[in-house]
Amino acid sequence: MLFSNAAALTSALFSTIAFAAPAAEFGWKPLTATVQLANDQYGANANVIIPVDGVKRPVQELWGNTAVAHNGLVFASSAQLTAFQQTTVCTITEEKHHLDASLDAEITWVSLGKPIVDLCSAYIVCECEGMEDFF
Repeated sequence: MLFSNAAALTSALFSTIAFAAPAAEFGWKPLTATVQLANDQYGANANVIIPVDGVKRPVQELWGNTAVAHNGLVFASSAQLTAFQQTTVCTITEEKHHLDASLDAEITWVSLGKPIVDLCSAYIVCECEGMEDFF
């Protein structure tokens, strides 16, 4: 009896875990957005795919090894949202230069500054618009 109760509990636990989180085999895909940084001074640009999950990520970490990095440091003059869902909002912030640039379905391109802006201490976060009402 004890064994069958333990087996039933284990089975119930694993089936709950299996259905609690959407999985790729059920057709669920994590939302992502593609953001392009451009450096007009050097004629360079680079696209990076970012999860749309509300997590704040360092720009330096994401673009540090791309064409918009110079000696490992990221410099850009504009940002563009190139692939996204209609509810996607991506925000680039950098306190030192008072940068707060948002990209969404209506505003897909933004100037970061002229000629270029140092983004080494900047962050980007992509999230679904309206999700803050649920948390």
